[in-house]
Amino acid sequence: MEVQSPRKSHRRALGVIAAAAALVMGIGGVVASASPSTALAQTALEILTSDTLAPAPCPVDIPAEYADRVSCAILTVPERRVEGADPERTIDLPIAVIESTARNPSNIPLIFPTAGGPGAGSFSSIWLFLGNADWATLDRDVVIIEQRGDAASDPSLDCTELGADAFIDDGRWLSATAGSTAYTSGLTSCRDRLLADGVDLSAYTSAESAADLADLRTALGYTRWNIYGASYGARLALTVMRDRPDGLEAVILDGAYPPQIDLIEAEPAGFVGAVDALIAACASDDDCDERYPRISRDLERLMDAAADDPLSTTVLSPVDGAPVIVEVDDRDLARGLFNALYSAETVRVLPFVIDRLLEGDLGPLLPLTQQNIDSTGWFTEGLALSIACAEEHPFANPDEIEAAYALSPLAERLRPAVTAAEECAIWGVPPLAAVEAAAVSSGVPTLLLVGGYDPITPLPFSEAAATGLSVHYLYEFPTLGHGVLWDTARAGCPASIARAFLSDPFTEPDASCISGMRDTDFLTATDIRSTSAIYRLNAEVIQSRSPAQTIFAIAAIIVLVGTLIYAAVYAGLRSVQRTQKAAPGTMLAATTTAGAHVAFIAGLFWLVSTTDQMILGFGVPPGSWPLFLLPFVALALGVLLVGVLVLAWLRNDGSLLHRVVLSISAVTAIAFSIWLLYRGLIVL
Repeated sequence: MEVQSPRKSHRRALGVIAAAAALVMGIGGVVASASPSTALAQTALEILTSDTLAPAPCPVDIPAEYADRVSCAILTVPERRVEGADPERTIDLPIAVIESTARNPSNIPLIFPTAGGPGAGSFSSIWLFLGNADWATLDRDVVIIEQRGDAASDPSLDCTELGADAFIDDGRWLSATAGSTAYTSGLTSCRDRLLADGVDLSAYTSAESAADLADLRTALGYTRWNIYGASYGARLALTVMRDRPDGLEAVILDGAYPPQIDLIEAEPAGFVGAVDALIAACASDDDCDERYPRISRDLERLMDAAADDPLSTTVLSPVDGAPVIVEVDDRDLARGLFNALYSAETVRVLPFVIDRLLEGDLGPLLPLTQQNIDSTGWFTEGLALSIACAEEHPFANPDEIEAAYALSPLAERLRPAVTAAEECAIWGVPPLAAVEAAAVSSGVPTLLLVGGYDPITPLPFSEAAATGLSVHYLYEFPTLGHGVLWDTARAGCPASIARAFLSDPFTEPDASCISGMRDTDFLTATDIRSTSAIYRLNAEVIQSRSPAQTIFAIAAIIVLVGTLIYAAVYAGLRSVQRTQKAAPGTMLAATTTAGAHVAFIAGLFWLVSTTDQMILGFGVPPGSWPLFLLPFVALALGVLLVGVLVLAWLRNDGSLLHRVVLSISAVTAIAFSIWLLYRGLIVL
């Protein structure tokens, strides 16, 4: 299955792990004598005079409930800041200011430079700050800026040549050699296109992005500022601390990524450490340990089996919704496990998934594979490579890389199909100075947060970053994944720590809440009866909003409910009984058939609205089995109804209208049963 560079995982956006929401933005201006919040409220379009900052539409939609708090603009920066650079070569960076909800907010804003990657964008994450980051917005404005070269900037280094369509051939997902060939071919085409457009691929670096942030502060008129860096954003924040520290009051590093650690060398150990944390957590949970006492051995057996005989599943193409067959081998499983460890919510179900796959139940493979396929091409590949190939790959030690993959059989399975050396040979940007691989020293107060399951920026990364920070506070959250402030269901503790830190950066925040955080609540076979039916219903009908599927489902429900209404009217009004005389048995058969279907629909709605969504991603609660008997009953009654109606038509029993109405009901009931069967909702 793996066709793009497996190193892609360290470029995953935090927003992909969390649920996406509708996003919004607006504009900022300055009045020298006012606080930034007041200035932005007064200026926007009419007072803005900066040569580098101009009003612009927001690059994402704004929910109406937040529209009065958000304003957008474009910050124009030079592509190059070196003597002799062409002044006509500029980059447009969308920005947004989210006004604080406080009556008298702090005049020190929080700057958010990227959701990670590099190449994950910033605006895809605005949902976090609009409705899920009170730790930031209750006290201050939040300023979001798109990193140079990312998806919403102009120019963008997004490689459209590496979309999902590049890896689908004749209904199958390209893998192994074919997938690698498609990847390197698409990457080469992307490079050639960007160069033909006059883009200087070597101008898109962390240092240049740090300079962009300094320009942003000046353009908005802020004298002091804070930065929140998550994932790669933490490395960018460290670069700002090194190169552009003027006015910097405090920094939050959520999943630190210090430049002295080479991610190419460190990734396998981080993965193995996160898997070890998962195994240990399962062993300490009574239900998980009872159900999966040999989870480590089971994982190894599953990987070995997939290496010999790849697993197969069928997903929906993110291009046109057509079915695509995907073969998943041990390396794909390792990469999928790596990605799943980002989220504490997904961690809950991993022992169950490992067990089911090992037992030959491939149902749990579908949602995880679909997610990976859907994320193909979501990040800005060109930006990621311009940074990695200039700042990271040149300082990697080939011997250390080999040693990292030789750490264990599990680490070896993470070995990329296309290496960083091969990618960078294609991308062709020169290496930067050795300072890009050196530790950052700073006296700016820094809060470092890290999740215990984090496979990509684990605790040793934060510990390494802290060595050069004279004022720092480091906290690990054992039951969280990558980006602890993004886990909105569990971020209460880290959020309280972050808010306290921003309010008083030189005082160690109260972190006693960490000891009170709940252990991972694993989901096992006692919680889940494996089936992909609910997931498929959501993916193929609700999320895809297929007109044909939606119209059929609504029409069928209307007819079935209409049948019950017709039956009630028939039973209650003698006049109707006299004029629309029913053939023997037809009314009873039609009523029970429609009733069984309607009861199932109502029960399914109740089940979906009251059940843990992670359970529904992989199955249904075991105790819900009586509900799924109803479609069988409805199908049997539907067949009986058809038989009764055939006799009624042959004998001309009952009124014509009655036979027509119930025939429509019978056809609908049978068609709906077939539809449920196809959706996998008729299961034993």
